[in-house]
Amino acid sequence: MPIRVKVQESASQVVYTDAVLINGNPLGFVLNFGQWAPEEPGLVRVYTRVGMSPNHLKLLAQLLIQNVAAYEEKFGEMAVAEDRAANAHRIGFDTLPPASRKQSG
Repeated sequence: MPIRVKVQESASQVVYTDAVLINGNPLGFVLNFGQWAPEEPGLVRVYTRVGMSPNHLKLLAQLLIQNVAAYEEKFGEMAVAEDRAANAHRIGFDTLPPASRKQSG
């Protein structure tokens, strides 16, 4: 059965994001989508927040990988620049255990 999608009126506007802050715990994750504020370095304005279970986050990650692969197969490899601003402010979910952060940072 094909999937049908109906976009609700409240979600009809597309918001551009250049920053995603991810917070998580054993019960779930919250993805905060926002934009860097050019007039105030280090500030991210969050416009949309999406919560999901750890299982759904992993499924989303797999889906994103599949979509990137399909895009690159059709249009060629995407060039990805390092996001130095995000790295400098340690924005996002910490994926390194505390001991590793001390050694690498």
